[in-house]
This record gives sequence, C-alpha cells and structure tokens, in this order.
Amino acid sequence: MTIEFGKRRRSPVPQKGPQREPQREPQKGPQRKPQKTETSRLSQAEFIARCRPKLAALEAVRMAKLAAFGRRKKIAIPVAAVLTPLLGGFDYFLFMLQRGNDDGVVGLTALALGGLWMWTTSPKRAYTKAYKGKILPEIAQLFGDFIYDIKGKIPMKTMKPSGIVPSHTRYSSEDHFTGQYKGVSIEVSEIKLRRKSGKSTVTVFNGLAVLLSGGTRPFHGHTVIVKDKTKIGEWAKSKITGLKRARLVDLEFERLFDVFTTDQTEARYLIDPVIMENLKTLESDYKGDSLTASFYNDHVLILIASKTNHFEPAKIDIAATSETELLAMQAEFGKILSIVDQLSLLTAENKRLYREA
Repeated sequence: MTIEFGKRRRSPVPQKGPQREPQREPQKGPQRKPQKTETSRLSQAEFIARCRPKLAALEAVRMAKLAAFGRRKKIAIPVAAVLTPLLGGFDYFLFMLQRGNDDGVVGLTALALGGLWMWTTSPKRAYTKAYKGKILPEIAQLFGDFIYDIKGKIPMKTMKPSGIVPSHTRYSSEDHFTGQYKGVSIEVSEIKLRRKSGKSTVTVFNGLAVLLSGGTRPFHGHTVIVKDKTKIGEWAKSKITGLKRARLVDLEFERLFDVFTTDQTEARYLIDPVIMENLKTLESDYKGDSLTASFYNDHVLILIASKTNHFEPAKIDIAATSETELLAMQAEFGKILSIVDQLSLLTAENKRLYREA
C-alpha cells in the first residue's frame, strides 16, 4: 500500500452525499473481514517452525544462565540476611555521628544490597542481551523487510514537527525496528521522554512510537488526534496553535478523542468512519493509557503510552522454544504492524477521490 497524498479536492461534496453509504456499509457487521496482510502470510505453525531452529541455540544459553541464577540466588539470600542487620546498625551509628552535618554520608545497606542484587540477576540480563542481540534481528525478518537495532532511535527532528511530542530534556530509546510494510516506511521503537524539573527528573512519556512515511506528496494540512483526559493529551491540546477543532460525525469518537486540523476537508477524508472505528479499537487494545496521532508533512506519527515493556524474552524459567511464548511474540509484533492495516491512512474510496480531484 502506497500512501498517496493527492492534490487538494475542489469540493468536499463527495464525502457528504448518500453515494458513499454503499462504501461504508460492507465494513460493518459480520461481513467485515480483514484482508490477508503480510503479517499473516506465515501461519502460526509456519512461524513456530521457522523460529524454533533460531531459538535452539538460545535455549542452551537460557539453561546455563538459569543454573547460574539459581546458584547465585542461593548464595545471595543468606548473605543478605546477615548483611542487612549489620550494615543497618552501622548506618544508624553513622547517622547519629553525623547529625547536623549536611555533608554526611549514610546508606551502606542500600549500596551493598543493590550490588548484591545486580550480581544475582546478572545471568538474567545476559540472557536478555543474547536474545536481543542474536534472535530478534532474525525474527524481525520473518515479518518482511525489517531491521532490528537495540540502540536505534527515531530522529527527534522528524517527530518534533508533529506537534504531539511533549516538551522534554532527555530522549532515550530501545528496540528500534525499521522497514517496509505494504509500501509504507515504518519505524517502531520504545521511547522514554523525561524533563528536568528543579532537582528531580520526571517522565513525560513512556511507550511506543510508530512513524509511518510514504507517498509522493505531503498532506495539505496538519491534523492531530488527541485522546481526552490524559496528561500527554492535555499537554498536546495546550500546545496546538493554528489548528481548529475538526467537525466530525461520530459522537462516540469525539467522546474519546479530540481532533484538530488546519484543513477541515482533508481531516474528514483522513478520519473517515472506518478509521474512526479503528482508532477506537486501538485505544481499547492498549487499555486506554493514551493514544495520540498526528498527520503532518508526509508522515503519520502515533504515540501509544504503555506500561508494558515490549519485545522482551520470556522469563528465564520458561523454555526459549515455548510455543506459547513464540505465539505471543508473533501477536505482539503483528499488533504493531496492524496499525497500518487498521488506520489504512486512506480508504480505497478516498484514494479514488484524491486521484479524480
């Protein structure tokens, strides 16, 4: 699917008349079946069969790291039981000794137990590193032309013009995927945005960023979709300038989202009833944390606030070749790609109207 951004329509009439009703009706009820997409070209059985050889070597690593973790835990528990009262008492003694001294230092208990915890859980982190370094890049290719980079980032200079990125002073990212899906360039990454506030630093966004790019022409206007009653939503609405509230027809959609645009006609084509329904589904799928989207230049940026840490291996005590975990991985990555399917960006009818305009 190529995103086509055509010339400005001469009139918004085509979307208002009854002639569009036959186009919407088949999308409702039991007749509405998803088209077969690139994510579904491998059945569950085929996906498992392709993954298992790649994960066989990882299973050996998992077993070794699980054994090391068990040994360290047996050592760490009694050591912690002995150190806690001893260092706690010593910390109390230092505290009493340094009362009134602003430069006093205490906290040996926390320091020692923190170091002990890091040593004990080191095998688990090594397992995660092996999974992300050797397995994720190969599994990503099963979904098409995708490249995985654990340290990659979506360029902030590309996201900032969207108008939905919260003000921040620190930008970190992990699990960065880039590739092509149905003719659309996609970047997916887990990102965290933090802002320094006085002596402390607060997280202003934590979740998934999805950047879609493609087509030969940019959007004529700038359209922003903001979920109501969220911190990022309130921030985005307060920062939107030059955009007016879009006039839509779906009252349920307007209850969940606010839509602002510089081009009322283009906004109605982009946020048509099918896409409205798909956005409501996405909002529900991600448990209503927050979903904010922006159509700008030749990009679509979607920010999905989520407390879930995506693209991680199963727990170390679960077999790397577990069928359940493999299918969960397929569903997780498939859900990210399905954003393209669900939003569709432009329906076939809208694309036809753009070409004829």
